[in-house]
Amino acid sequence: MLAAMAKDDHPQASIDWASAAVKDGELTVALAGEPSTEWAQRAQAVLERLDPVGSSGAVKVTKARIQVKAVTAGAEDDLRHLLEGAVQQANADFAPPEESHGELSEADSAMTEAFRSFSDETSEDDQPAQ
Repeated sequence: MLAAMAKDDHPQASIDWASAAVKDGELTVALAGEPSTEWAQRAQAVLERLDPVGSSGAVKVTKARIQVKAVTAGAEDDLRHLLEGAVQQANADFAPPEESHGELSEADSAMTEAFRSFSDETSEDDQPAQ
């Protein structure tokens, strides 16, 4: 899905709630950070998945802002959570890969196996006596 993204391209954004403005029932709020067009498209897709019937109104995400039409009084908290969730998911999708700490040492591998063996003992201990 995100394979076309350049290796060093990790756009991230946050919602600048201080910039929020509602005019004629339309919310406009700026995005802080450095989102890309691909990031905005991903955030848009997440919003469409999270709110498929559009109960939050028509939402449009660009690199600079999020706009929501038909915002209703009393829905502010729910809309905030919806928008924040989409931004967090898009950020996670474009986050840099976690650093690998290399192969496990022999000692670490041995201890890992020892701890994992407890799961076999536990499942045997949990069996009812016959």
